Amino acid sequence: MVKVFITYKLRPGVSREEYAEWSRRVDQPMASKQPGVLRYEIYQVVNGTDGEDWCDVMEVIEAASWHAWKRVNTYPEMLEAVEEWRQISIPGSVRVVYGTQVEA
Repeated sequence: MVKVFITYKLRPGVSREEYAEWSRRVDQPMASKQPGVLRYEIYQVVNGTDGEDWCDVMEVIEAASWHAWKRVNTYPEMLEAVEEWRQISIPGSVRVVYGTQVEA
């Protein structure tokens, strides 16, 4: 299992409320049921280090593997949601990291 952290900014003119409504209606129900997705959570970022405004949204995903997660946005049922996301967010602002837990 891996944890995937994805951050990005919203396009100018897209409010946090508009994004949250779209996320609840389209993104979360669709992405969370894809093969290999174990958990899918969306957070609106309140503040960054020292008040930096480098992202608006953070996705926290548990996936069976990195490869399983990478396939999610290629599934036919996800294509429309991905296109809508491109209209809402700034794709060039996306930052992704993933890793595995350090077990005690």
